[in-house]
Amino acid sequence: MTTSPACPRCLRTLRPPDLWNNQWRCEEHGEVAPYRVAASSREQALLFLAHAATAPVWVPWPMPVHWFGSGVAWAGDERTGPRATAFAAGGPSPLGGPAELVIIAEEPGTGLGARLAGLPGTDPERIGGKPEEKIEAAGHPTALWPVLCPPDRAVFVGEACGVWLWVVLWPADAATLLLEHLVLWDLRTTETLATCLLFGTESTHL
Repeated sequence: MTTSPACPRCLRTLRPPDLWNNQWRCEEHGEVAPYRVAASSREQALLFLAHAATAPVWVPWPMPVHWFGSGVAWAGDERTGPRATAFAAGGPSPLGGPAELVIIAEEPGTGLGARLAGLPGTDPERIGGKPEEKIEAAGHPTALWPVLCPPDRAVFVGEACGVWLWVVLWPADAATLLLEHLVLWDLRTTETLATCLLFGTESTHL
């Protein structure tokens, strides 16, 4: 079971395709990839994405200590397949208190990562200079650059498998989690990991 299709950029209800247009449309942002959140059976949603997504389905493994999955979402229709995926996890921040992490993979122009990052537009305005963080994605060291964002979160962006890789954390000081050598796996090639993940409280950010 999933939520109703919404705009990945603003969460407005979408106008479905009709006889004159085969695209989902948002009153504010025009033609968009419909965004859905798994409302139940999040493990099954991951297995669906492992088979259907055109973008990576990143999950951290091993999970940080005492962290659990908290949500699964994607953007895309039956015609194109999911072109953006998001996996959320929650647990204790290294500096104390609860924290949440959302990992997004998306084709340029989708806008899901930018919304979760609290940014206007669809893509990071520019990245460059020296990266501040590095994670491992699909066996490759992957650089992440910090993104200017609202003060309640920390946002990093890079590129992996030819698409954007966003890492968004709440609160901002939860970014210290990236010092623990986060390793990401793409469920499209490691589908069995979907059955190893444990889920806890639902994400408040997807």
